[in-house]
Amino acid sequence: MRKRSSKGGGEQRSIQVHLMANEEEAGMIRTAAKKRNQTVSLTIIEAVKLLEGRLQVKEEERDSPTVQALKEIEYQLRRIGRNVNQIAHNANREMNATIEDEASASYAVRQCRELIDHLDTVIERSGND
Repeated sequence: MRKRSSKGGGEQRSIQVHLMANEEEAGMIRTAAKKRNQTVSLTIIEAVKLLEGRLQVKEEERDSPTVQALKEIEYQLRRIGRNVNQIAHNANREMNATIEDEASASYAVRQCRELIDHLDTVIERSGND
């Protein structure tokens, strides 16, 4: 098998990969290669490299401290929401709320304010990264 040289001094490419495409897809690939003044092979290789890079970035973003902090805030807000719903349900069922219910609702509102403040901090910090 004859080795083909690669432009740019990279590793030589000697392996052939066959690709099945319909007319529209093949035209799209050829047009993309022509726009970039590249071969079809190089265009496809660069597209795959770009795709792989994007996948790595998504994994890094998913595990970032900002995303973890936002997930924790979301969890806390959901927990508080469940508590408030229980208080409202009890108040509607009995048509009156106890002092404890009012205190619990007031505490839940304070927790929400604190979480929203924390959320603002996380968003501001992530905007500066």
